[in-house]
Amino acid sequence: MVSGLLVLVPLWITITVVGMIFRFMASLLGPLVRLLPWRLPAWAEFVISVGVFLLLIYGVGVITTYMLGRRLVSLGETLILKIPVIKTVYAAAKQMVDALSLARGHSFQSVVLVEFPGPGMQMLGFLTGETRDAEGRTWCRVFIPTAPNPTTGFLELIPPERVRRTNLTVEAGLKMLVSGGVIAPDVISAEPMTKVS
Repeated sequence: MVSGLLVLVPLWITITVVGMIFRFMASLLGPLVRLLPWRLPAWAEFVISVGVFLLLIYGVGVITTYMLGRRLVSLGETLILKIPVIKTVYAAAKQMVDALSLARGHSFQSVVLVEFPGPGMQMLGFLTGETRDAEGRTWCRVFIPTAPNPTTGFLELIPPERVRRTNLTVEAGLKMLVSGGVIAPDVISAEPMTKVS
């Protein structure tokens, strides 16, 4: 029963949320579809509305991949974040989307363990690269996210000998953080890292 629920509940939530979004967009675009010169059944209006919605999403994605599009999006976000009530909702939604986009893991090289926030405590971090100081010493750039919201955290510069690389994938590390440790492997192996690969 529990195993079945663990599979079906996320699937049900996904279908419900996607269905709500499609129905909402169909209700917004439905009046425009009804302006067409021919009479259409309700299901056809819904399908056309959803199709127009998907094309709109694709169009916005194409525009934002170019520099002008990014500037327009940035300007729009700046304006939205100045509206008192809307900025709270928008900021929370954007944080959720950013957290999900982190799962792609393009910016993180590997999952590491570091001694943080104090001696004897280990915390998951994400290795983002290395930096050299004026004396030529190498420092690991480690992003230590907060749980369960991995979009905030600390950026630490740590000597490589104090960083231990784990066997976790970036995706597994993010799942562990977002779930507050509920989704975690039974064994995490880590080995000292002397240099950044």
